[in-house]
Amino acid sequence: MRIRLFLFIAHYYLRYFVVIFLALGLFFVSIDSLQYIDNFADSANLLILFFVYDFLYAMNFTLPISLLLAMAICYLFLIKTNQYTALLALGYSKRALLRPVLWLSLLISCIHIGLNATPFAYAQEKVEKFFAKDSSAPTTDLFVKYNSDYVYFGSINLVRQASTIRVFGLDSSGQNLTRFTQAKNAAFEDEHWILYNAFTQDMPNLWDLGSKGLDVKTFAKLPILKDFNPKVLDSFSQAKPSISIVDALQSLQLLKEQKIGSEKIRAVLYALIIVPLFVPFVAIIITYYIPSLARYGNLYLLGFLFIVFALLVWGSFFSLSQFSITGVILPEVGVLVPFALLVCVACGYYTILNKK
Repeated sequence: MRIRLFLFIAHYYLRYFVVIFLALGLFFVSIDSLQYIDNFADSANLLILFFVYDFLYAMNFTLPISLLLAMAICYLFLIKTNQYTALLALGYSKRALLRPVLWLSLLISCIHIGLNATPFAYAQEKVEKFFAKDSSAPTTDLFVKYNSDYVYFGSINLVRQASTIRVFGLDSSGQNLTRFTQAKNAAFEDEHWILYNAFTQDMPNLWDLGSKGLDVKTFAKLPILKDFNPKVLDSFSQAKPSISIVDALQSLQLLKEQKIGSEKIRAVLYALIIVPLFVPFVAIIITYYIPSLARYGNLYLLGFLFIVFALLVWGSFFSLSQFSITGVILPEVGVLVPFALLVCVACGYYTILNKK
């Protein structure tokens, strides 16, 4: 009987979810494509790729809200057709009727989180590379620390190439310059930054008159900065970096090793992992206010209020995560604290759900 109940509610829930998800995704793509309409290529293949990548990028916004809207519409439909009341009369509790939605929304949210650990996370970047006029604009004047070195990049583009690179090597105390390396061009290959036609200047150990001076060397190719992934540089240079969970974890580890502030990367990880999980907890709160009979409430007004509430919660988490990424507030305060409060409130509603 439990399996039949699960399949019965899952059938309606997934049907509404697919319709709403496709509708919101296509609406997003239609609106978003207006800013690129003057730059569309004549190639049909590129046009199709643009719509596919833009739809994937839209999932970050449309998937959570589609799960909540489908849940609200599904239960309102069951109440309107008296099926919800009939199931309660058969002895099923409100918790039992809620579990199919909870498990499905949690499963879909986890799949979404898993996709964010793949190249799916770079869908927005791929869209901008297709048509945006400034998509190939390089990041300029970037100055970062790596181990005991300070590295200056004059510019870095999306294809992992850089120009005007200067590396300042310091001693263990971090106070004295021991080596200066410079090159006009570099590229990220085989987990190294390869400097082309580079020259180095090793500082003398003694600065006495008559002692050995600068030791100048030239290299056709000089590998430096092992494992310093360009995506790590994106986390430094961009206000809202496009990065996957895997690359973000690598960036976080690197930043901790270099003893550099990791607030932005932590905020990105919270936004990719924690924020999508708010959907099941909001579903619990909405379920608490769903009436057992259609005559106990105005279904149209309730539907409107549920939709507004879902949009407000989603918008709040999205805004707080973006504020955390841009450094306006600490990521723990902006994401973890509100999420913990939501979990506590939802658990409180879940414990008294059957008593209503």
